[in-house]
Amino acid sequence: MNVTTGKRVRRLGRMCGVAVVVAALALFAAPRLAAQASTPSAQFTSFHITSDTGTTNTQGITVDQSGNPWFSAGTGTIGTLNRKTGALTVYNLANPNASPGTIKVDNDGNVWFTEFNVPAIAELNPHTGTVQEFVISPPNGGSEGPDFLEIDAHGNKWFNDVDFTDATGGFLGRLTPGGHMTLWAVPTAGAELEEIGLDPSGNLWFAEQATNIVGRLNPSAGTITEYTSPTPDSRPAGILVAPDGTVWFSEHAADKIAHLFPNLAHGVTTRVTPIEFQSGSAPTFQPGKPGQPTNPTKTKEPGTPVSTFTTTTQGFVEYHLPPTGLMKNTEDMRFDKRGNIFYENDGTAQIGELVLATDHPFINEWTIPNGVGYYNIEFDGSGTLWISDIGSSTVYRFVLNS
Repeated sequence: MNVTTGKRVRRLGRMCGVAVVVAALALFAAPRLAAQASTPSAQFTSFHITSDTGTTNTQGITVDQSGNPWFSAGTGTIGTLNRKTGALTVYNLANPNASPGTIKVDNDGNVWFTEFNVPAIAELNPHTGTVQEFVISPPNGGSEGPDFLEIDAHGNKWFNDVDFTDATGGFLGRLTPGGHMTLWAVPTAGAELEEIGLDPSGNLWFAEQATNIVGRLNPSAGTITEYTSPTPDSRPAGILVAPDGTVWFSEHAADKIAHLFPNLAHGVTTRVTPIEFQSGSAPTFQPGKPGQPTNPTKTKEPGTPVSTFTTTTQGFVEYHLPPTGLMKNTEDMRFDKRGNIFYENDGTAQIGELVLATDHPFINEWTIPNGVGYYNIEFDGSGTLWISDIGSSTVYRFVLNS
């Protein structure tokens, strides 16, 4: 697990102006310890998910407008919880081998998800129970498949298309509301694409885990710019784009969270020719049905405040996570309402908080009760953090105690 992200378990089974930026880098120009503070305890509510298909795989998680979480409930199923009652609803997909991954809900309440094994981007309308697949057709006909997904303000779905044979760099893709699909080939072979994120200018950022790179696709210019992580073999994984256009990424194999300032970092730009085609299949009717009881249980976990220090190279600031003797394997990251970064550690079954809303950043960590590994996280509108645990087939609700 120290060199392979948890998300690949399923696949193998199938980041202001220049003055502000300069000031920020000067602040962290030399390694220094950060102050600690008291840490609140957290309440975890655990919902055990059982699938009628026989394979339960709580992969991916998102939250709809009502605050209810959605996730993969198994190889060919999508599930959702009623946040108040814990009642489970399951949608069995027409393709039992669809292998849903990342899940997002659009402004109309439709649920979009990646299907690695098809490969396709699919839409579930929970009101009508219909599912439609948009098959991805890379020109080489290889073994690529999508894993991560984002939806922009215009309703376009952005995704990665990962080539685990390492024969190519894989593709970055966009699916329009009308079913028009565009692919851009990543220029670095063997990239093993990881998480993606959209910046305020409409560029798509992505992590190349195997090649130690964070990249940016400018779809208007038809260019990809690649930035090498300052730590060798750090295996970038999670991507989080800040409102100011800077980019945060987790260094999965280095126990660090890095902050990239694109205007100051050196990148290599390659022009890429888009591949375009129409996609879409006839919808199938897949009505939701009640799932088995989730038997929610509540656990109070104390928080631990720990020190962090930073190191700086041109265009990058790296925050070092506290050592535990085990590789933390940090991946998913999300901003909370205060601008702090919450993250999950695949390797140590922890939820962490990089507290940035202070003059001296520090870290809080909480242990996930009975966590097995390979997590996804997402905040709902109220500030509650939802967590899916692939290893234990569990969905968690995480709330800080006041």
